[in-house]
Amino acid sequence: KSRTSHSSPKPMRIFIAVEIPEELRNRLSAVAGELAAGLAEQNAAAVLRWTAQSNYHLTLRFLGETASAQRQQIGEMLERTTAVCPPLSLTLDGLGAFPNWRRMRVLWAGVAGDVQRLAGLQREVEVGAQACGFAVERQGFHPHATLAYVNQDAESGLIAQAGTLLAGQTKLAQSLGQWDVSELVLMGSELRPAGSVYTTLGRYGLSG
Repeated sequence: KSRTSHSSPKPMRIFIAVEIPEELRNRLSAVAGELAAGLAEQNAAAVLRWTAQSNYHLTLRFLGETASAQRQQIGEMLERTTAVCPPLSLTLDGLGAFPNWRRMRVLWAGVAGDVQRLAGLQREVEVGAQACGFAVERQGFHPHATLAYVNQDAESGLIAQAGTLLAGQTKLAQSLGQWDVSELVLMGSELRPAGSVYTTLGRYGLSG
């Protein structure tokens, strides 16, 4: 049911995620391209740092630096959790910004569909993570795929200008496509100068 690769002994940043199929990542990337072109026309291209298309996903729980033994615990927890959870269906739908458009730090694409069941699954994962010794996640769960981060040196006026422009383009990301979620993925994350590089550590099929 699960396929887990051998974990390395050194600490590793890990997170639990739902993958987005390649076809839908392509559509998201096309939307990001249109948004970037619009910002460039307004001389606001420097505001955002775009996520690599291959890195689009929905994070259920970021766990941070973990040792090998703790990663094994998490893997066992995911096997138990996914064994009693049936597959679900999601749709990529809509754009948003954290914390809001005027003070944007993150630009994201949202999801629709079985979001209540996804939230229930995320709660089970959260309970399991705490049982494995991880601290309580204080931020509420808001399923999304990160499209871009605001550059740290971007001026607040330019951020607000970019946010206003992007807020008027949300129709670009409406009903981008549906997919069936049949597994959770445990991912390793390595920070490199060009951005994060993700490695699949294990896959856990939803079979409830």
